[in-house]
Amino acid sequence: METGELRFDGKVALVTGAGRGMGREHALLLARRGASVVVSDRGVGLYGDGSDPGPAEETARLIRAEGGEAIACTEDLSDMQGACNAVAMAMQTFGRLDALVHNAGFTLGSMDFANESIERLDKQLAINARAAFTLCREAWPSMQANGAGRIVLVGSTALYGIAGSVPYSTAKAAYVGLTRALAAAGEASNIKVNMVSPAGASRMAENMAESLFRDWFLETCRPELVSPLVALLCHETCPVSGELFVAGGGRVARTVIGETHGWIDPDQTIERVAAAMPQILAEAPAAQPRTTGEALALFMETMGFSPSEPASGLGAVKPAD
Repeated sequence: METGELRFDGKVALVTGAGRGMGREHALLLARRGASVVVSDRGVGLYGDGSDPGPAEETARLIRAEGGEAIACTEDLSDMQGACNAVAMAMQTFGRLDALVHNAGFTLGSMDFANESIERLDKQLAINARAAFTLCREAWPSMQANGAGRIVLVGSTALYGIAGSVPYSTAKAAYVGLTRALAAAGEASNIKVNMVSPAGASRMAENMAESLFRDWFLETCRPELVSPLVALLCHETCPVSGELFVAGGGRVARTVIGETHGWIDPDQTIERVAAAMPQILAEAPAAQPRTTGEALALFMETMGFSPSEPASGLGAVKPAD
């Protein structure tokens, strides 16, 4: 059963990679529901090369033509200062920042791992993990001051692993830890952080090899079908935090990370571990810890240890000097 229309009047959203594809659809939907939008896009090519202010300016123009408020930002988010500047633009132009959608990214093409390079890994970490970390860190004080904030990190099912795209898989998998850690850090300030792994017919999808699957995917997984979930996660009524989703073609599902009960033997040897592997790999019973504290609580429970302190404080690290 649908609720009343969810609006973003008076809210400000920063959407990265919003010049084309799914990012543009996210920005347009948020604007159509009343949000003022910072359209961030450097306008790089499919492989992250070059720059073009046209895509960001075009999306901003489309929003304004429909009666909304938007400005274009063409900062290089893979550079720390560029990411800082994008958030600063939102604050200077609109005076606040309520929602951040980090959608920007690019592919580097497939490559055999024996020929991979640190340079290719650094490029993916820069636009994904490092840019996301910096954007969130810069937005955090404003969201804390507002008493609320919404962050959506646009990941990828590449986190499951793509043999020919190890740097991309590595960078996108980093979003899992970042999402869960920020969700825990933001709980007291009503800052909710979630991740969406989309399936959409973007430029990256069009780069797939010719096949029946490619044809079906491009026809079925329209970019705009990911935006309703992203927008909900940006809304003040967002019902979840620290969740991982997949979305595409009209389907929305939850990504689950869990641990099985496992096998215990205090006197284990290499040979005993080998013999117990079927029990170790058994899929049930299983649990789904959402934080490191919950994972430690599961570990202690299976090991038969009952501490006196609450699970939420387990494994806490000493403050940095």
